[in-house]
Amino acid sequence: MANEFQINGAIAIYKGDEIFMGISQYILLKLILEEGSINAAAKRKGIPYQQAWNLIDQINKISPIPIVIRQKGGSGGGGCIVSEYGNNVIKLFEKKLETFQKNIDEMNNDMKTCLL
Repeated sequence: MANEFQINGAIAIYKGDEIFMGISQYILLKLILEEGSINAAAKRKGIPYQQAWNLIDQINKISPIPIVIRQKGGSGGGGCIVSEYGNNVIKLFEKKLETFQKNIDEMNNDMKTCLL
């Protein structure tokens, strides 16, 4: 219902003050898995290539192991892959996102009993 009180929030993993993985980074990584390139993933996400590149560059700089590995261009073009470590990070984020959403849902259910 649009007129109900609700708790809302977003989840992100930080290293110090820097965001490592949030919803935007997660979606972009999932699209890179499907598309095999940052450019194609950016187009599907509806963001400029430079913005997508900056997100991936930030993830890779913060990460102890590369998350996205660029492949050199050639006759078949370049592209990129999400590393095995990157796939593990995606799975971890999905688990945390699921738990986070369950907690939000639970808090919102409790609010229905105390706020009209």
